[in-house]
Amino acid sequence: PEMIAVSTTCMAEVIGDDLNAFINNAKKEGHVPDDFPVPFAHTPSFVGSHVTGWDNMFEGIMRSFTLNHMADKAPGQNGKLNFVPGFETYLGNFRVIKRMMAEMDVEATLLSDPSEVLDTPADGEFRMYAGGTTQGEIKDAPNAISTILLQPFQLDKTKKLVENTWNHEVPKLNIPMGVDWTDDFLMKVSELTGKPIPESLARERGRLVDLMSDSHAWLHGRKFALYGDPD
Repeated sequence: PEMIAVSTTCMAEVIGDDLNAFINNAKKEGHVPDDFPVPFAHTPSFVGSHVTGWDNMFEGIMRSFTLNHMADKAPGQNGKLNFVPGFETYLGNFRVIKRMMAEMDVEATLLSDPSEVLDTPADGEFRMYAGGTTQGEIKDAPNAISTILLQPFQLDKTKKLVENTWNHEVPKLNIPMGVDWTDDFLMKVSELTGKPIPESLARERGRLVDLMSDSHAWLHGRKFALYGDPD
């Protein structure tokens, strides 16, 4: 492996295990090379929910690769945008974001991209680490124009790191779901990068509005219950 990420469970937290000390001692004793990345996070199961643990671990990985390496970093230096998806298991959303950015000709980095890892083709070829976000992309993330949190209400620790360490101004956006919030998302991307929203996405939006108009006679006045994560 190119890194080993360490997190805790409830019992380790009750005992009070010091992850930083464990990792440093392992390196001092030669069990782990000094320059081998071992990001860590405290993720007790009795604090918050699974989205809290995701935020803690993600922030731990980002901090490990960037906190002490900011001397030559500056917002906007690489001309890209960062996207942080949060706890997102519907892989189609990752592909839609990447397709939209490609159609807008926007260079972007998905910080945490499990779309190939969790959706590897069943074609007889074994791929342990397919796709994903590289260490190089993480190290370069502070040089982006901005970092957009796609599920901002579940990314408290990440937001603090992005604002206070990377010096990025995090746009105030809702998760890009539905017409209005997706409009806000794409217009913010256009504002940050100077790239126009292409006709292909405008036509896609028009088809959605047409679909909503065609189906409103069956859906108007109906009540629906939605269940899911905070965002």
